[in-house]
Amino acid sequence: MKSKRYSLAFILVGLFTVLGTLPASAQIQVDSANPTAAPQGTINLDVTISGNGFKKGAKAQWFVTGTTNPGGVTVNSTTFKGSNQLTANISVAADAVIAGFDILVINTDGRTGKGTDKFSVTAKGTPVGCRTSGTPDGFTLVTQLNPVQPNGAALITTLRLGNSIRVRPLDLNRDGVVDTLVAFVTSGSSSGSTPGTYVFFLNPATGQMQGTNPVTGAAWQNPLLVLSGVRATQAAAGDVNGDGISDFAMSIPSDVAYLFVGSVTGAPSYNPSYTAYQVLPPAGAPSSWGAGVTIGDLDGDGKDEIVIGAFPGKKDTSIPAVFIFKYTGSAVIYTQKIQDPTGSQASSFGGGLYGGGVAVGNIDGNPGNELVVGAKYANTNGLVYVFSYPASQSNYFTLSGPGPNFGEGLGIADVNVDGSPDLVVITGDQFSGSDTTARALIFAGNVHPGATYTNQLLPATGLAYSWAAPNSDVGDMLAVGAIAVGTPNASDGSSCSSIGGGVGAVHLFTSPFAASQYPSYVFEPPSLAGSSQFSFGYGVAVVPGYPFLLVGAHICKTWAQHRRRGRCTSTRRTREPKWLRWRERTWT
Repeated sequence: MKSKRYSLAFILVGLFTVLGTLPASAQIQVDSANPTAAPQGTINLDVTISGNGFKKGAKAQWFVTGTTNPGGVTVNSTTFKGSNQLTANISVAADAVIAGFDILVINTDGRTGKGTDKFSVTAKGTPVGCRTSGTPDGFTLVTQLNPVQPNGAALITTLRLGNSIRVRPLDLNRDGVVDTLVAFVTSGSSSGSTPGTYVFFLNPATGQMQGTNPVTGAAWQNPLLVLSGVRATQAAAGDVNGDGISDFAMSIPSDVAYLFVGSVTGAPSYNPSYTAYQVLPPAGAPSSWGAGVTIGDLDGDGKDEIVIGAFPGKKDTSIPAVFIFKYTGSAVIYTQKIQDPTGSQASSFGGGLYGGGVAVGNIDGNPGNELVVGAKYANTNGLVYVFSYPASQSNYFTLSGPGPNFGEGLGIADVNVDGSPDLVVITGDQFSGSDTTARALIFAGNVHPGATYTNQLLPATGLAYSWAAPNSDVGDMLAVGAIAVGTPNASDGSSCSSIGGGVGAVHLFTSPFAASQYPSYVFEPPSLAGSSQFSFGYGVAVVPGYPFLLVGAHICKTWAQHRRRGRCTSTRRTREPKWLRWRERTWT
């Protein structure tokens, strides 16, 4: 439904352009309203209506979109400002219909013009001018992972929970059955709060938090606080010791990087735990340590390496590089460096302030995994370097594509579900200019020198701002491939200025992919009531092989959503669950 809405908006813009050339005697035109939304209970709100053909004495009316039902919106007065502008003073009843509204303008000569879906009535407590499309059809809100307690406080009071997220399955007793999904969640800090890194344990069938150990039934700690006092904006998952228990890594540019090694006690308790190891930069490393992070097997021994990107800061003469580390069973040791092959200090090789430009996976079809590194400032548009197995400084080829910032984010997974891993490249302006340049590009496996992208995935109209800044994720979700991109500072409606940091959105693309397409689904916060800050989509994670997607809003609360394959309702689950969405918010 969401993608249809955006297509319609695009068509209407084209239609308005054509109508603008018609003579003044044509039907009047209603283009926009400002503000674009108001909550239930709003009294005497002035709304500016822009369009063409208005005459003195014109009256405005509000109707629930597609109906003649005023829906609880009363127009108290309409003031003529000119042929292109009216001001309507409206009141919204406390029980007004929460929906989109058409605005109808009637001139004294009987001519009319209607702007379809130009205004929204939102839930009481939502800031004026702000709106959210919430959960798209076919998906259900499953749970809130950081619920409000009976005392009115959130379970976790870290202000910026959900900065980055990764999720992997875990078989606690090694009987071949997945018992829990381990959700690794990082956070930030603000106003003196202490950041924390958490692990949540989720039911693989429902996405709900598990109150007891699923094997023994005994009470356990959920969530686990695995590190305190360290913030992070990027996360990665892998298995650094080959024991079948997923491990995680996190980093933040110009700060720190950590590895978290998982373990499970034996019978009869089967309790999971995580040990944190700081990954320190070797001597001579660029000062902006932690620009990118990933985990993957680069030497073919069945145990993943940890890869950390770093770029030079001011007055730093080093060359941007990625640094490869290995876990020995009791420590993390540095083994190898691969730097920008051109020697450029300004290429952002290995990652920048926003987006992780490093990935590991087998994208060329030959034995062994490739190390893939983005350099978003290389040349004019940016480059992606593919270091063939076994990774070395001189053995590589490059990929290019439309820019700017080609290679600012990378992901590897079989997203087109043909049995070969594909490379997903994030490109385009993340902020100014994002409406016209932001996209995700799929390089279908097997990837070879000179390969070009096969699919371009475009952001939903009006929601491109902060494209993948800082997170996106890729994976296979049951029978479909999935690419999720967060835009945490985007807002649905230009009149929403009171939400600090933006409302935010997540753009979900699912296979099969067209050569060029908009998102299959777009998610915005379930509600905007009760908070003045959101940044929904700051963290985002798919769960490979499982029907869940997790979404973090690093200034807000935590939700979970669920979808089934095929048609389904938004309120109950059907036979084939598709995914979960999750986000954090602390209510104040």
